[in-house]
Amino acid sequence: MRTAPTRGLVGASGGLTATRSLVPRLPAGLVRRPRLERLLDDGVADGTVVVSGPAGSGKTLLLASWATGRRPPVAWLSVEPADADPHQFWARVLSSLQAVHDVPPTSPLATLHPPSAHDPRFVSVLVEACTALPGPRVLVLDDAHLIAGTPAEQSLAAVVRRGLGGLRLVVATRTAPGLPLQRLRLEGRLTELRAGDLEFDAEESAQLLRAHGVVLPPAQLAALLEKTEGWAAGLRLAALSLESSGDLGAVVEQLAGDQRAVADYFVQEVLDGQDPELTGFLLDTCVVHRISGDLADALTGRADGRLLLGRLARANLFVVALDDRGEWYRCHQLFGDLLRHRLRTQAPERRQELHRRAAAWFAARGELLEAARHLRAAEDWTALARFVLRSAGAEMLGTERAALVALLADVPVDLVTRHAEVAAATTVASYAEYDAGGLASRIARARALLPGLPPRDAQLTEAVLTTLEALLAWMHADAAAQVRSSEQALRRLEDVLPEEMPAVPVYRIAATTVQAMGRLWSGELGEAETALRRTIRAVSARQAMTPVLALHLHGNLAVLEAMGGRLHAARRDVDIALAVAEESGWTFLPQAATAYLAESLIRLLEADTEACAAALARGLACVGNLRDRYAETGLSLVGARLEVSRGDLRAARAGLAQLRRRTADWAMPRFLGQWCTLVEAEVLLAEGHPEEVAHLLAAARPAAAGERPHAHRLVLLARSRLVAGRPQECLQVLQPLLEHPPEDRGPATDLWVLAALAHDRLREDAPAQAALDRALTVAAPEGIARPFLVAGDGALRLLERHGRAHPSHGGFAAHLIERLGGAARPAAPPGPAEPLTNRERSVLQLLPTMMSNSEIAGELYLSVNTVKVHLKSLYRKLGVGTRRQAVLRAGELGLLGGSSSGPTITRRG
Repeated sequence: MRTAPTRGLVGASGGLTATRSLVPRLPAGLVRRPRLERLLDDGVADGTVVVSGPAGSGKTLLLASWATGRRPPVAWLSVEPADADPHQFWARVLSSLQAVHDVPPTSPLATLHPPSAHDPRFVSVLVEACTALPGPRVLVLDDAHLIAGTPAEQSLAAVVRRGLGGLRLVVATRTAPGLPLQRLRLEGRLTELRAGDLEFDAEESAQLLRAHGVVLPPAQLAALLEKTEGWAAGLRLAALSLESSGDLGAVVEQLAGDQRAVADYFVQEVLDGQDPELTGFLLDTCVVHRISGDLADALTGRADGRLLLGRLARANLFVVALDDRGEWYRCHQLFGDLLRHRLRTQAPERRQELHRRAAAWFAARGELLEAARHLRAAEDWTALARFVLRSAGAEMLGTERAALVALLADVPVDLVTRHAEVAAATTVASYAEYDAGGLASRIARARALLPGLPPRDAQLTEAVLTTLEALLAWMHADAAAQVRSSEQALRRLEDVLPEEMPAVPVYRIAATTVQAMGRLWSGELGEAETALRRTIRAVSARQAMTPVLALHLHGNLAVLEAMGGRLHAARRDVDIALAVAEESGWTFLPQAATAYLAESLIRLLEADTEACAAALARGLACVGNLRDRYAETGLSLVGARLEVSRGDLRAARAGLAQLRRRTADWAMPRFLGQWCTLVEAEVLLAEGHPEEVAHLLAAARPAAAGERPHAHRLVLLARSRLVAGRPQECLQVLQPLLEHPPEDRGPATDLWVLAALAHDRLREDAPAQAALDRALTVAAPEGIARPFLVAGDGALRLLERHGRAHPSHGGFAAHLIERLGGAARPAAPPGPAEPLTNRERSVLQLLPTMMSNSEIAGELYLSVNTVKVHLKSLYRKLGVGTRRQAVLRAGELGLLGGSSSGPTITRRG
């Protein structure tokens, strides 16, 4: 008996699919076993339970009968071979725990999502979420032997060693699990039910036989028990043979051999006693692990699959209904194994054809990985390779990348070396594993084999290889190569139709995203922003936004906006990215680092040093084995600037030295190199070395036309002249910017603050006042405070002297004066009762629009229920009861973006 059919945690956009497993339905005539159920109750109360026994010993039925109706409800996971991957295993464990109906919707467990790759920290979060529930949570792991000795079992053992908190574990397995059993025994926290415990006694066996209309004399019952050793599956199979036999004694007498031989004997008896048409139906449908009427018809060529499945389930012929509608069914695992063994030995060619039919059926319904699994089972390697390249390769941007790699793990080496499409498919696997070295060599090998393909097939394969080349450039953090190779990929993909390659929209998204990130770190900021916004619109219109894409697209866009001083817009994109990360449980993974970089930039410009430090710490914690050099370098540079703001110049200098050591083996993009130079100049200025700054910036090559660091360079050079006591030279350096002020609010604020200080030094009060007014006009709408605070006492004097002349900026100016140690600012309205979370701020920004809750959910990639939970929390924290009151209150507190500079709300398609 197995689980309910799969339900996706993330939709067809390429996200992770995990099975929400339910307690199996109990068959008619089930024999309850109170003596064992009492042992299970006591064992769960003490800690961990291990139920071990051979196949068919009744483990699943025992646990299902015990779990049914239990309070609190039991979470159930029927382990599958693919769960050897710890990422998939823990994703399915989470899904099973969430499927229990009494999990509060606001609990940490209900809102937790699996990361894109296995991370032990996620497992710890999962255990903590279970511990936070009102009472202990029981999880049954059925068929746990299927992951024996695998990374998943090792991960489970590590969790058991650390402690399961509020989680109670019941493990059903054929072999001793690789868990710290001795430790649990010594601590008195282990209950074990072994094969001897599971054996049916005479009374239970008699009940089982009576359920099939069979009554044996005591002597024959004893003989049957002796031969089957109380083996539940053997007894059930015997009952099926006995109920159709007129000579009960002869059937019992003929039983002999080991358990497998007994099973084979009874399967033969059961199958041979059925209509050959029904036997053929069973053999044709055994190639899939879950079966519906429509799928059965596709496999068999019949039109009565649903009727036959219902008939088999009602006859208890080891076919179990998985839902109340009679839509999905599954063979008992042992029975299915035996059917597949017979099919493999007696009709191997038929078996391969059936797997191909299953692949076609699943592919037509968008279940790409399931389709690919059947092509692999058919060992049709060339068809599998072509399917991966043209369809299933889309999963490389989703969270099922590990499953994609596993599908191609056993491709014959000779095919890889002589067939271009097979070789190209292995390149997809290399990217899915983030294996940069393997990806480069495999791309070269596949290209060398392309002449052996028909021209159009070669063109389609080359389009995939070029896309992978762009991704490889991103893995190497080679910004120029990213732009170049992604442009080549997009040109090749233009000529590909979705009918030829269903994955082509995903490949285009990948190439465009890589191109945008390459342009960003090459300094082509305008082009990068255009590309990012265009991609977000396109992905949203297709409803293809996966968590991975959302983090990359909105995180990088937020960095661009923060660099330009558009803090409200940057805040909105950071909130979207971090909301996705929190919703998915990915706040500690590398993909979230860019969002934290943007958050740290925002907080730096706001001069909120504590929040900036927190964002930096979380961002750097995300950088693991999969290093994002761009984000890592950006975080380090923001960290150095933060230390300048704090006045810890030794720490700033140490941070820059550490950054140089880490990047010594990397050809850093020129844009980032310039940024490093500018931060070095800022540290030198704070250390009081203006002449060294002038020398450093004069030696650095000026930025190319259109690159924004040009404005920063001139501002720092001008500041060095002012610090050196040469205000007139400062204004001369600033003259090009004064004539054509930068559009970006960050450097523009720096420009006008510096001009005001220079004019003030020259006793030019009117120009100083005008420049200060320009600075406040630019900075106030976005809350940009750092340029004023870095200026120190000079800015304080200007603000205090001219404060009354700037009534439109009175509140912001008063805030700056207070931060600089001047007169206290007027009392502000009291803030929220509790700080708002990132997701609550995201929802709050959309409340002034006319969007419904479902539209807000779509805009932020959340569920409607999650939006409702955030609204309830918002109302409580703001002390309001309606949406309109929340908007008014948030406006009073300055929690909403300004109309002129805030984000533009675009409805998703």
